[in-house]
Amino acid sequence: MSKKDIKVPNIGEFKDVEVIEVLIKDGQKIKKNDPLITIESDKSSVEIPSSEDGTVTSLNVKIGDKVSEGDKIIEIESEKEIKETSAQELPKEIKKKEVTKSKKICERTWSQYQ
Repeated sequence: MSKKDIKVPNIGEFKDVEVIEVLIKDGQKIKKNDPLITIESDKSSVEIPSSEDGTVTSLNVKIGDKVSEGDKIIEIESEKEIKETSAQELPKEIKKKEVTKSKKICERTWSQYQ
């Protein structure tokens, strides 16, 4: 499993926007687009969604904190990297088998002409 930081995305021209609600807790499993926190500016309140699936391992904000674009909201443990790695390794294994099979066919064909 790999650890990933989920940060405040581009929220426009706002800086130091107050967190008015924390919608998750340590140990909670989250999915991409699940709301994490609610922030409030002078003009509106906005829920900030997760950009990844995973399990919350560290909560870095609390109600009353001020956040800006790029600030770390949470850290998650994600299984995504493991799945991607396994999928990337599969074609190498298939290619190896194909090369071995092709080599055996070539050897048999060559032995017929000797």
